[in-house]
Amino acid sequence: MTAIKHDLGGIIDDLNALQKSRIPYAAKRALFEMGPYMRQFHAREIKGTFKDPVPFTLRSVRYRVEPSELRFTLSISDDGTLGQTPSDYLAPVFRQLGATRGTAVTTRFARQLQRTGQISPGTHLVPNPRARLAETRRGRISSGQYGKILSALGSNIYAGSGSKRSDRYFSIDRTSSSALKPGIYRAKGDRVSQLFSLLDSAPSVPRLYDWQEATIDEFADQVEARIAKYLR
Repeated sequence: MTAIKHDLGGIIDDLNALQKSRIPYAAKRALFEMGPYMRQFHAREIKGTFKDPVPFTLRSVRYRVEPSELRFTLSISDDGTLGQTPSDYLAPVFRQLGATRGTAVTTRFARQLQRTGQISPGTHLVPNPRARLAETRRGRISSGQYGKILSALGSNIYAGSGSKRSDRYFSIDRTSSSALKPGIYRAKGDRVSQLFSLLDSAPSVPRLYDWQEATIDEFADQVEARIAKYLR
């Protein structure tokens, strides 16, 4: 969450008495305009910083205007399941002073597989969209394939079960004695692909986006012109 303070001295110095009396009104109008603008600004900047971000990320910016105090606050959504909100997912990739990398968040998909005992608690799944049997959309494992995996593993379909189904999914946990590496697999006919590798802990990710600095700089660039517009 970023609360923004801005000194209007550069505007006030050139105003007459009538215009100065209209500053609270003009500032309120400007702040309410800044909300939608800053949401669009960050969606555009995030799209330019990260490779093909999902709508979940692009729509995550929230704002609050407190007109009586002329206060504007920008934040990332905390809506959703604890530990699985947009704020949780984006925190590791937002820049922090003295930190160049953050720890990736365990996804809802992995948590569900942990709850059903398919993979061990504390492990982390990394998707492999280049796997031969991966179903992808825009360079990612498709949401449809996530659903198929959860449905199949919920039915306890496993590699060594002797099933004759031509297309199946199975998991290999780190506790398994299988010759295959830990992960989530798809088997189709005589082909087997590892769709997700399973790590003992969450990997680190680079902190690429300077959320706070971008917010403050863009707000300062935009708000004065908007206030001045309502003082004319």
